[in-house]
Amino acid sequence: MQVSRFEDVVYALVRAYADAETRARMDEPSESTAEWRAFYDGLPPRDDQRPETVPSYALLMQVSTELDLLVVAVRNVLRAQRRLPDHLRTSMTDQEAIELLRNIAEHWDEIGGRSAERLAAAYPDVSATSYTYNTKEIWIGNAIPLSRVIAWLARVQSALVEALSTAGISVPDDLVSMVEGDDELPWPHDRLRFRYWALPLAEKKDWPTEGLPDDAAELLGQLFLNRRRRDHAD
Repeated sequence: MQVSRFEDVVYALVRAYADAETRARMDEPSESTAEWRAFYDGLPPRDDQRPETVPSYALLMQVSTELDLLVVAVRNVLRAQRRLPDHLRTSMTDQEAIELLRNIAEHWDEIGGRSAERLAAAYPDVSATSYTYNTKEIWIGNAIPLSRVIAWLARVQSALVEALSTAGISVPDDLVSMVEGDDELPWPHDRLRFRYWALPLAEKKDWPTEGLPDDAAELLGQLFLNRRRRDHAD
């Protein structure tokens, strides 16, 4: 959940900066900009092509907040998986750096504390206060690719499911109804089974009601694999 929230808000801010640049260009007096303004004015309100998003301080603050919550969430998973059997326990390159970033975020009022000193000494390329991005990747602390965290979380989930199954505990699918018998009811055929936080801008009538087609899911999986191949450290 927190990975999705952070990724979404980063690219929302990127889009807002791009919209601001477009608005500045459209303010220049020329025949070309007049034609473009007429084009944009002809689009319906809130159309994705309209340069309406503002790179507000509130949006920037949300990016910072979501990043802080992300490193806290990753730290919690790192602690939780210690309960897994040794042969199932996973690891991630630079996971200590994530833990140090969490400590710095959590104890923000301790300037130059032990975690900050350790981060500077052991991970000089990792920034405690920033991130970078391109159209395909976001790097936490300018150095740790978000896709690395996503891939590691998938390994943790697989290990957790295996551990629970071995212990005789049934692990339900995330999108199965918690109400007994609900999924067996034939009506209505369409059901909304998507995580609420993953659909922040879609009207309910536009929510998807079925899973991805196999070919689309395969394509997205291949795109993610291509993204991971760029991370030579993990």
